[in-house]
Parts: sequence; C-alpha cells; structure tokens
Amino acid sequence: MPPPSLRLLLLQRLLPAMLALLLAGSATAYWVAWRSATKAYDRALFDTTLAVADQLRIIDGKPQLPLTPQARAVLLTDKFDQVFYAVRGPDGSLLDGEAELPTLTPVAPKTTGSEGRFYFDGRLHGQPIRVAALEKELGNLVITVLAGETMVKRNALVREILLGMLLPELVLALVSLAVVWFGVRAGLAPLSVLRRELAGRSQNDLRPVEVDVPEEIGPVVREINELLHRLEHSLNSQRNFVSGAAHQLRTPIAALQAQIEATARESGSAAESNLDGVLSATQRLSHLVDQMLLLARAEPSSGHGLSAVSLESVARRVAENCLPIAFERRIDLGFELSPTIVQGNPVLLEELLGNLLNNALRHTPEGGMITVSSGNQEQIAWLAVEDSGPGIANTERERVFERFYQPTDSLSDGNGLGLSIVREIARQHGGTVEAKTSERLGGASLLVKFPSA
Repeated sequence: MPPPSLRLLLLQRLLPAMLALLLAGSATAYWVAWRSATKAYDRALFDTTLAVADQLRIIDGKPQLPLTPQARAVLLTDKFDQVFYAVRGPDGSLLDGEAELPTLTPVAPKTTGSEGRFYFDGRLHGQPIRVAALEKELGNLVITVLAGETMVKRNALVREILLGMLLPELVLALVSLAVVWFGVRAGLAPLSVLRRELAGRSQNDLRPVEVDVPEEIGPVVREINELLHRLEHSLNSQRNFVSGAAHQLRTPIAALQAQIEATARESGSAAESNLDGVLSATQRLSHLVDQMLLLARAEPSSGHGLSAVSLESVARRVAENCLPIAFERRIDLGFELSPTIVQGNPVLLEELLGNLLNNALRHTPEGGMITVSSGNQEQIAWLAVEDSGPGIANTERERVFERFYQPTDSLSDGNGLGLSIVREIARQHGGTVEAKTSERLGGASLLVKFPSA
C-alpha cells in the first residue's frame, strides 16, 4: 500500500477540526434560536394568563370567570397555533377552560421567571404544547391560571433563526475549506518545483539544486546537494581509476604483443604455433582493456558536450572499420538509413554503433547478413542492428546487457562488455536499448531508441 501524500495528511489534520467547529457552531446556533423563540413566545403566552387572571371575580363567595363569548373567542384566536386556557381552584378543581390542559405538578419540568409564574412543556390531544402558569391570590384563595398553545410558531421561528445563522456559517465553512485546500496546495508548491527540477535532469547532471524553498524544506535541499556532491566525487574517482588503470595497462600490453609478434616471425614453425595462442590471448587482453577504457568514458559524466548528430554520418564512419571484416567473412553488411538527427556526443554514438556491429559480426556465421537501419517514429529516433545469427534466447535478453556476462552456450571470444557499453551510452543520451528477434533475418535485433532532436 503506497504511503499517503503530504497533502492528504495535512487535510486529514485540518478538516476534522473544521468539521468539529462547524458542528459546535450549529449546536450554538440552534440553542440561541430555541432560546430566543422560547423567550419571545413565553412572554406572549404569559400575557394570555394575565388577561384571564384580570377577569377573575368573587361572586357569591366563589371565584368565577365571567367571560363573554366574544371575549373568549378573541382570547383563543391565533393565526398559527391552537390556544387553550384553564382556571383551577386551590384544591385543583377546574373552574373554567380546558379540563385536559396539563397542570403544574411537582415533577413537571418548568422554568420560573418570577414568584408565582411558571412555564413548562406538556402534551394535549397528542400534540406537544407550551404552558404558562400564574398563581394569583383572589381574596383568601390562591387561583392557578393556565394558558397553553401548540408550538407551530415557535418551531417556525427556530427554523428561521437557525437558517439565518447557519447559511452564513456554511458559506464561511466552504470558504475556509477552499482557503485550506489552496493554502495547502500553495504551501506544497515548492516541493513540486523541487520534484520537477530533479525529474528534469539526466543521470549525468549532478549540479547542486538551486530552487527557492521555505525554511523548513531548506535542510532537505542542502542534504540533496551534499549527496549529489558526494556522488559526483565517487563517480569521478571511479572513472579516473578505471581510465587510469586502462591507460597504464595499454602500454605494457602493446609492448608484449609487439614482442610476441617479433618472436613468432624469428622462430620456427613449432614455436610460431605456440606463440599464436599467446598472441591471441594478448589481443583479447588488449581488447578488454580498450573496452574498459571505453566503458569508463561512457559512464555518466557532465564533461561530454551534446550537439545535433546525424545517425547516417555515424553509420558511414563506423562502416569504414567494419566493412573489411565483413568482406573477409563474406557477410552481407547492408544499411537502410533514413535522415535521423539526435542530440548526442558523436564519439560515443560511434562507439555505440561500433559495439553493436562488432557484436553482430562475432555472432553471424560466414555468408550471413547484417542490416543497420535508422529512422524516426512519434518523436523517437531509433537505430537498429539485425543479424542472421543464432539470436538471443528470451531468458537472456536482459542479462546480455550486464557487465562481463556471456551466455553459457556462446562461442564468441568477446569479453561481455560490448552491450554494457551500448546500454551506458544509450542511457547517457536519454535513450534505451532492447534485444529482440529479427523478423526478417531470424537472428538477433538490437534496437536503440533516443529522444528525437
């Protein structure tokens, strides 16, 4: 499972906090809306109890409520809610009004505004209602006046207040989310710049990274530059060692080869036959040293300049060295070249094609065929060398590019460095090389691809 991105980690830390703030704001808005609606309508409901209490009278020693039908209708009329009232005596008996209207009990949840004034919630005919209660002394009696109403207006007001508070809060949350998103994106932009800077470099570009980054990313860039510096020093040391060792070996090997050739000419036929094997081994050793020196030159280095190079010109120059060997072995060496330009080092590209042709010449039997071709396709320049030899087995097509590797059934006298050099030069030019089977010649096909100039 791939690790989560830094942007995702930041959002995972920030978004839950924003959600918690939004929920807390919603709860606060609901509480404020409910409290405001309750206070406003509780006052209006209590006015109803006061209006009823003002009409109470003592008649014949008994408390009574002498309301006319018109006054009762006005008292109970409301545009949205149903209004009820009840008047109860000291013993709780109903003097007037709705008999089922909930009365104040010791266990009823209630709120009190002042002495003798109470509010509580209840239910009447299956509907939730809000009830205001007033205890009034009438003569020597304590009369309880109750007024209740359904909660349509209250709920509507709560919704309106809640909507009025939540919409701006929701808009603010969306704006904050956008700010967080773009803020995180802008904060991580230097990392994208750093990634593009590193991704756009070739393997031989070990210059220090120079990008403007925040203070927190500065140590990472410094460590990358230190690593690039150490890597460049290590590669230079390796190249210098291999190149120096190869140069030092070439002189004594050349002298040894010359002495063996001179001794073979002066000796008899028997000694000459023995010296032929020594001379052959010396020649292979000389070729190995040359290949090691070339491999050191082909490895990534910022010292090679790149210019526009024609693969046709490269092929013509390489053919001058390979044609005599092809004629000697009666190999049909042909060229099918289209105008192809690449950005590269001409010397290294000649070495690349020379190694491909030498490899093909060693593995192609006498009387065989080798074809060199080049072209462009979809912004890719390619160079191919095909032969009519035994080809490369599927299991060997990756390993043949390893240094000093030769297939177990190979009869070639090579040293296993030729295709390694080809791969290194191709990589240095931003290209690739692959081994396939030639469809027209039946042998091996080595295909090199470059970015087209």
